[in-house]
Amino acid sequence: MVNYKAIIKNLQKKYSDASKVAIISKEGKMLFSTDNWNISSDIKGVLSNWASGNAQFVSIDGIRYSILQMEPERFIATNRHNQGHLIGATSPDGTICILAHIKPKAKAWYHSAYPFVARAAAMMVKGSKSKTLESKKSKKRSKTKKRTEKEKVVLLDAKGEESNTYETPYTVLKEEPQIDPYLKLEIENFLQWINDPNGLASYISYYLDQNDKQKIQALAIIYKSLHRIFSNE
Repeated sequence: MVNYKAIIKNLQKKYSDASKVAIISKEGKMLFSTDNWNISSDIKGVLSNWASGNAQFVSIDGIRYSILQMEPERFIATNRHNQGHLIGATSPDGTICILAHIKPKAKAWYHSAYPFVARAAAMMVKGSKSKTLESKKSKKRSKTKKRTEKEKVVLLDAKGEESNTYETPYTVLKEEPQIDPYLKLEIENFLQWINDPNGLASYISYYLDQNDKQKIQALAIIYKSLHRIFSNE
């Protein structure tokens, strides 16, 4: 069973600006909510506006939020009177969504809040390997878990190249590396930020115009690192 409370606790630990959080089924049933946020009467209206794809604002807990982004898997909204921000994210299978109220003074909330909320939403799927979803029993079992038939094994020779024979005395076994789905989600969110006209490009242009020496030096270092990764230098 998914431990909603543990997921939200983990979210607020990693992103403390998420001051209020609720987990809701796509049918509008409240599955979990922090004690400081009673929004049961607002849920269906918010979900209806979200599903419409063209709403201009949503109201929840007496606060009206102007919508900045609205997609099937996410929405981002803000209150124009400095009462905070609202982030929504759905689980990968679309059956559950998370709503999070973000503190008014949260720094760079527009770009930083959604990845944390989206990661928490991804943990809602049963079978997730996130530590926040595992019971003590499953944690203990995972420590002694043996390789299953589905796990791929690659044979390597002395030169580190793949080999199809067991005859060489230098043959070793190596598990095929698996991609962390949450790490992949972070990269996808980073890509969205890059493609957003108001995202990374606008930040870089701003600091270039300001001739911010510290930021420009840091950006130059990041550029060189990315160049080395993709040019194999």
